[in-house]
Amino acid sequence: MEETTISTKKNILVYGLILGSILVIYGFSRHITGNRDTANWAYSIFELFLYIGFVFYGIYKYKSQNHGFLTLWQALKVGFGITFISIVMQKIGDIFFVEVISAETIQEMFNSTDYLTAKESQERNKTVNKENDYLINMSITLILYLVLGVIISLFAGAIMQKNRNPF
Repeated sequence: MEETTISTKKNILVYGLILGSILVIYGFSRHITGNRDTANWAYSIFELFLYIGFVFYGIYKYKSQNHGFLTLWQALKVGFGITFISIVMQKIGDIFFVEVISAETIQEMFNSTDYLTAKESQERNKTVNKENDYLINMSITLILYLVLGVIISLFAGAIMQKNRNPF
């Protein structure tokens, strides 16, 4: 029996870029509609289904290209790669939205030379603290989404695993 090795890089890139593009467009639409900071469970469920669907489908396509064989390690590689590429794209999109698109409003707050009352000064400090917390929150969400990708990959790999017969 002839063994061929299928490259995981192609599946990781294709499905990671597609998922990342969808997440960037989704984030942009949430930014435009003003729902960027809204904590609504429906948004979280939608994003979770996107991750689950694309990771499962990417692993499934890899398995079908590999003649129906899939090891748990291969599933982890493909799933983690898809999640990593999509999360990096999403975070780059988030940085673009915050630093480039919303930069005018941030600069207006810092460059105003009006006399500030104590209450206005406190509001400005809260906004600055939010911007500093943004980097910390981005790091935490990056790690959490990668852990989520590993968990989804483990489930997908356990469900679809089929090893080659050694005999």
